[in-house]
Amino acid sequence: MKRKIFLTLITLVFSTALFAQSTTLHIKGGVQYPKDPDKIGFDSALTFNLGLDKYFTLGAESGFGWLKWKDKNGEWASAHGGGAVVEKSNLYSLPLLAVATVRLADMMEDYGFMPYITGGAGYSWTWLRDPDFKTRFDGFTWQAVGGVEIKLGSDSNLALVIEAGYRGAAVENSNKQEFDMTGFIGRVGISIPLVSSNDKF
Repeated sequence: MKRKIFLTLITLVFSTALFAQSTTLHIKGGVQYPKDPDKIGFDSALTFNLGLDKYFTLGAESGFGWLKWKDKNGEWASAHGGGAVVEKSNLYSLPLLAVATVRLADMMEDYGFMPYITGGAGYSWTWLRDPDFKTRFDGFTWQAVGGVEIKLGSDSNLALVIEAGYRGAAVENSNKQEFDMTGFIGRVGISIPLVSSNDKF
């Protein structure tokens, strides 16, 4: 029984890959602006898009986010002057999402660019590090993104990716403290074809 299930899964994966169209890998970097801590930070993503047909893909996305900020925590004074006590905080995030994309592929063929919309859902982990407090938050995460791929030259298979959207991630730690990482994301990058719709098998 286990052998039959394994062979069925292998056949399904192989046949899906064999007939996949326009399967791509997106490498992207940009900015995020979550509600907590209300700061602009770095955001990146690596997205695998398996083309089911030229208009629709399913895939997976992960990435890395980083926010860094300083908080004044009291003041100090001496005979030679004074100033503020500053604490530096870092926030690191790692989302893992399943994504589905609808794309206007005919526009790429006719005009050299292709608008698309992507929805994703999954889980994310967020680590907060400052001098006095270290903890990990995690929880359900979703995002909605709109973007465009722009072909880089008539003879190139590569495309420029520009996208912007909204991510929802109200995560919490083991003490039920919540950290709201919900907010804007914007990224640019490159689309690398893994399987082209013109490839012959």
